[in-house]
Amino acid sequence: MPTLEDVPAIVSHAFQKMFQSYAMAFNKQESRVGSLFQSPLKRNLVDSDEYFTNLVYYIHANPQLHGFIDDFRLYPWSSYKRIISLKPSKLQKEQVLNWFGGVDQYLDYHLSNPRILDSGIVIEDD
Repeated sequence: MPTLEDVPAIVSHAFQKMFQSYAMAFNKQESRVGSLFQSPLKRNLVDSDEYFTNLVYYIHANPQLHGFIDDFRLYPWSSYKRIISLKPSKLQKEQVLNWFGGVDQYLDYHLSNPRILDSGIVIEDD
């Protein structure tokens, strides 16, 4: 017999199963997959070296673009600083730095702070 301490876990598991069953039935009925709150994924083909370079910058600058912070270089959850850190990580830091031509070029590109468009394309100010 379950104890009083077991009740929250039992109730939580029951709700989890109920929501899971509902999602599976709804997905089958609507011929869809994933979470019921899943938004359609937008994919863009990275078809040039320039676009890839701009994309790396855009990913780093995104918190600033959306007003979370005034300077993306200070955003604590960004990989911007982690890429130049000597601490080990799962990031492919060497590949990113090599892509930019080294640490100095990586920093220079980010410090030049080009303008970001909503489309994710980075343009230099004229």
